[in-house]
Amino acid sequence: MSPEISKKLLVLLILVPAIASVGIVTFIIVINPPEPNQDESLESKIQSWMTNAQIPSLGACFVINDSVVWAQGFGDQPDLDIIYMIGSITKSFTATAILQLCENNSLNLGDNIDDYLPFNVRHPDYPSKNITIEMFLTHTAGLSTNLMWSLEYYFNNQTINWINEKFGWDILVWDDRPTLGEFLNGSLNPTGAYYDDYNWQSEPGSMFRYSNAGYQLLGYLVEEITNQSLEDYVQENIFDPLNMSRSGYYYEDFLGSNAIPYEWNNSLFELPLYSFNNTGAGAIRSTVPDMARYLTTFMNDGEYNGIQILTPESVGLMHLNHIPLTGTSVEGFNIKGYGYGWFLYRGEYIGHSGATPGYSSNMYFMKTSGSTFGVIVMFNRGSALIYDDALINIYISAINKLLLEEAQSLFQQALSS
Repeated sequence: MSPEISKKLLVLLILVPAIASVGIVTFIIVINPPEPNQDESLESKIQSWMTNAQIPSLGACFVINDSVVWAQGFGDQPDLDIIYMIGSITKSFTATAILQLCENNSLNLGDNIDDYLPFNVRHPDYPSKNITIEMFLTHTAGLSTNLMWSLEYYFNNQTINWINEKFGWDILVWDDRPTLGEFLNGSLNPTGAYYDDYNWQSEPGSMFRYSNAGYQLLGYLVEEITNQSLEDYVQENIFDPLNMSRSGYYYEDFLGSNAIPYEWNNSLFELPLYSFNNTGAGAIRSTVPDMARYLTTFMNDGEYNGIQILTPESVGLMHLNHIPLTGTSVEGFNIKGYGYGWFLYRGEYIGHSGATPGYSSNMYFMKTSGSTFGVIVMFNRGSALIYDDALINIYISAINKLLLEEAQSLFQQALSS
């Protein structure tokens, strides 16, 4: 595959619809979905939206304070225990792990990341400039969105062969797959086997550039500090304490319960189930009930059901506007800035979206008057292999608007009762 084609694909495979701006080809005519009949039930409105958007399956819930007040699954796989990939919402889990390590004095956010790694991470044009852990958390380390050889690294060879055959692409199949450390070192250092000038985009600390590569490196940092895999660390320190028993990184752990992934290329097409070798940035899969527990934790200053996984101070840092951002409207929200693993939206909403091939997801919440409400929605139509303009710019905005209005209504009723 030529470097230029690879760069186009890497811009497309961005894992978060909120940031995707360009793709290879737009395959569908954008048609505004009809406004739902306000006299219909929420369930009927969702069904109408799914029919119009051709969404096979969906799960959603509303949380008020520390209680799920509504949750339901729809479509071909309506069980709420169906497993969806959550895409870049994974970044908030990786950021949580980093803040936990900060709390136990294993690291400081202002430290040079080189202090903890077996190799140096230096922008070749700014070799004397330290790149801090916080820069990776806030997407200001200067890295590209994805590293040049990320497609080859993200997918196993069986999935790559399917993609090549399906789309006529020629993504390289690796006979000898590197470890995460080997891949990162080889990609970021000019003498490395996977290095390309594309991997470095800006002076460290100078600007926001959404980077899956940066969160891959944060995941590797967790592994180096704890001497265990990121998956095991998250299992022990986030999933288990929050009773997220239906969450993990590999589809093979949930055989028979995975939502079937779909994308659009003039019509819906089914993708094979796959696991994503991008654990720090976009690999987690979960259910609506599990994600409700996770969101509730952050709505309540790091505590769920008597378990405190982060201090309120750390949660406050994660939700602080470290990098103000203006002029970007995505999925029905106007972005105000970025914290650590969380976007801040105008209207005082905090959340994140996610996309991997065949899946889309959103989580967001708002605090007001000492109370909070939040929304989770996950479904199995994605736009991470074939750019889907209508899904990203029309349909996801429409479902967010619908769910947000209903959640706000229930929240106001709860406040006045």
